[in-house]
Amino acid sequence: MRKTLKFLIASGACLVMAGTGQMSAQAAMNLETDAPVAGASVAINNYYASSLNPEKELAEAFASKEVLAVAGAGQTGVAGGAQTAKPAQVAAETKAQPKETTGETEAVVRAMSKSIYDNIAISRVTNYVNVRAQASTGSEVVGKIYNNCAATILDTVDGEGGKWYHIQSGSVTGYIKAQYFVTGEEASKIAREVGTTYAKVTNTSTLRLRETPSLEGKTLDLLSADAEYEVIGEEGDFAKISVDNDLVGYVYKDYITTQVDFKQAVSVAEEQQQKAEEEKLKQEANAAIENLEQVKKKAEEESRAAETTAAAKETTKAPETSYSGTIEANPSESKAAGTTAAAKETTKAAETKAPTTAAATKATTASGVGPGGGPGTGGTSSSGNEVTNATRSAVVAYAKQFLGNPYVYGGTSLTNGADCSGFTMSVFAHFGISTGRSSRDQAAKGKEVAVSAVQPGDLLFYASGNYINHVALYIGNGQVIHASTAKSGIKISPSNYRTPCKAVSFLN
Repeated sequence: MRKTLKFLIASGACLVMAGTGQMSAQAAMNLETDAPVAGASVAINNYYASSLNPEKELAEAFASKEVLAVAGAGQTGVAGGAQTAKPAQVAAETKAQPKETTGETEAVVRAMSKSIYDNIAISRVTNYVNVRAQASTGSEVVGKIYNNCAATILDTVDGEGGKWYHIQSGSVTGYIKAQYFVTGEEASKIAREVGTTYAKVTNTSTLRLRETPSLEGKTLDLLSADAEYEVIGEEGDFAKISVDNDLVGYVYKDYITTQVDFKQAVSVAEEQQQKAEEEKLKQEANAAIENLEQVKKKAEEESRAAETTAAAKETTKAPETSYSGTIEANPSESKAAGTTAAAKETTKAAETKAPTTAAATKATTASGVGPGGGPGTGGTSSSGNEVTNATRSAVVAYAKQFLGNPYVYGGTSLTNGADCSGFTMSVFAHFGISTGRSSRDQAAKGKEVAVSAVQPGDLLFYASGNYINHVALYIGNGQVIHASTAKSGIKISPSNYRTPCKAVSFLN
């Protein structure tokens, strides 16, 4: 488990536009949202940290560079990539300003980088390396540091086998062999690899994701203020956002704040807590599946009891039907009795279908495709609902135990990597339910339900343009679990992190 720290660095800057027929700053911004905006303002946040917090110091360096990008965007007069005219006096002021600001900021960054990277180390290991209480491989392990984690060098000492660093990263302080770190100029070069920048929508409930960095660009989707998104680049007034592996676009900078996410070392206690949480998810999945089997067994027993009762009633009615035909003095009564018997027979015919479903369920389970064999089973309507509800709980619990596992395009492995539809397909396959392979197959094959009526265990679909290209499993409380990107893997997101276009159920 890699612990991370997220650090707020910047939000957008205000555009100043004027002139007859020209788009105002407020009008341009309102194109990007579905909510009215009173105005925009510059809100650049710089947090200065002590030398014992490398994550914040690196973020501080990033923030200084972000000031250049955001301030420059706010002063170019560009809206959506098209040059916009400004009054001469405003243009004159803004032409000189970027040069002055740029020079000062670059000097600060250079000075800051020199002091930061002299004492900052970035781990370069295959998996992880132990952090020790002393500069010796025989001393107590106090934590682990994974690849690309940032650490502050407190001291350099001679230890077992050569040079060791006394470091601090996150809540962990201890010793690591110097060979596992890069420092100085080399650390500076890979600093952007170490930090991942995320954006969060601010000052509006939704923000347009555009196909191109322009206010006239095609709207791909609406992003929610409830989620955060990876920033993979910037162009003018726009940040380039990776929403999912299948959806990349641009958002207007004035409506986002950005954070830099750094990996940190984890202490022994933190690692134990993480393992306990993972074990808890596995236990919850096992308990939910066990409960499902018990509910299905009960439903099958009720189905067999109903079948036995129906057979007993049929045996009792047989002589009555034969005898009723011999009473010629009351033909109307005989006719009524025959009608009643026929009605009961019709009812019994419907009842006899249930054991067939139960038998099919047992056969499916025996074949090894999954412990559930699908939610369908015999029994009463009440027991059928219990099976469906238990199946929903089991599907959700089973899926959640794979949280954090890799995203792999084209993959279907819940442990080694899956893409969005491979993930949902494999989850349902464990319960003997066939969904189809692609997100479009699953959208077509499931029973459609209203997006507003979605229940845990149902699938939500997302589109880019007119084509469905992403699927997620609804887990309740306004959340979905899905295989998102190579960087995030299988994750939990708000269900409205994108705009869902369709919902289906394989459990009704």
